[in-house]
Amino acid sequence: MSKSINTLTRQLRDLNPETRSKAAMNLGEMGAEQAVPSMISVFKSDKDENVRSVIAETFALFSSNDDVVAALINARDNDKSEIVRISANWALDQIVTTRGHASLQAMLDKMEE
Repeated sequence: MSKSINTLTRQLRDLNPETRSKAAMNLGEMGAEQAVPSMISVFKSDKDENVRSVIAETFALFSSNDDVVAALINARDNDKSEIVRISANWALDQIVTTRGHASLQAMLDKMEE
């Protein structure tokens, strides 16, 4: 990973929720695929619903990553925060637009096997 991606990835664990959100947005804008596992981990565990919401929306930029789609589906269906569920659903809609419904449905079917 480049130095800036490493720095941003570390900032995903910062004490300040605004710093975590900004780091996620920057990683998304950079298309930092190598940071996706860290982003998913934070998305699943962060206590701040605004951070999780921002990460969910940022995940729309990683439309080809099946792990992102799985994390979004889980959040859409199970997150305790309505804002996170709405953001996850929005990101999934964006991914469907990018990937096409048939491609995404094939991935979902494969996940259920």
